[in-house]
Amino acid sequence: MMKQKVQISLILLYVLAVTLLFLPFLKQALLIYQTDNVTLKTSPLHTSEESVVLEAVQPPDLADVLAFKKTAVFKESGGITLPAVGISVPVFNSVTNQELLVGAGSLFPERSPQDHNFVLIGHHLGRENLLFGKLLQVKLGDSIYLRYENNFYHYKVKETKLVHQSELQVLDDHNQTEITLITCDKPTQTQWRYVVYGKLVQNNTQSQIKAQMVKQAKTITRKNQQQNRWYGIGVIVSFLLCLVLGIIIIKKISS
Repeated sequence: MMKQKVQISLILLYVLAVTLLFLPFLKQALLIYQTDNVTLKTSPLHTSEESVVLEAVQPPDLADVLAFKKTAVFKESGGITLPAVGISVPVFNSVTNQELLVGAGSLFPERSPQDHNFVLIGHHLGRENLLFGKLLQVKLGDSIYLRYENNFYHYKVKETKLVHQSELQVLDDHNQTEITLITCDKPTQTQWRYVVYGKLVQNNTQSQIKAQMVKQAKTITRKNQQQNRWYGIGVIVSFLLCLVLGIIIIKKISS
């Protein structure tokens, strides 16, 4: 009886240790499952929201992922695509925990991209193919395509920098057509933000920008979805294998 109690205790400790080790990857796998094939509905109208400070851009915890409503309908106002780094996500007119698990949120939805600094924030969750995970790989001169309220914009990256979350001047509006993309510098709680600035390219027509963006967005979205699904399956299989093999070894050793 004593030997059996020791064996059960060892197994429980092992299961706990492996679960804690895999927890960040399990959260990513769960997020991939939760957000796969979400329903998006175009909502072209501006919505007035309260300003959100940079401190709001923090990685979601497991509770946020578990609370995600897979059957919810998300009202997008556009999309953002960066072909060079493989980013293509929906854009929302607000910043909520649920929306930021699906795409990027506008800090100032009252600003029109046509003549303002259009500021978008997104999560960096460690898995590069999720959300703004590859934003830190952006280089000067890379293209940024924005679809917003049935209009299309093409920008070129003019500057990237790391700022403290208290440096709110990165949100300033200069009354000119530009875009600012913001994410955390790492997939854990942090006080630093990575900022990418884009300047409007004016030598392309709406139809040209639309054609380029639609083609790139479809390719990137399909590729990311496929890779993320296989990644999620790999995480679950690896987790279960570690549990089963470890328990078998513990039983043999303690017998």
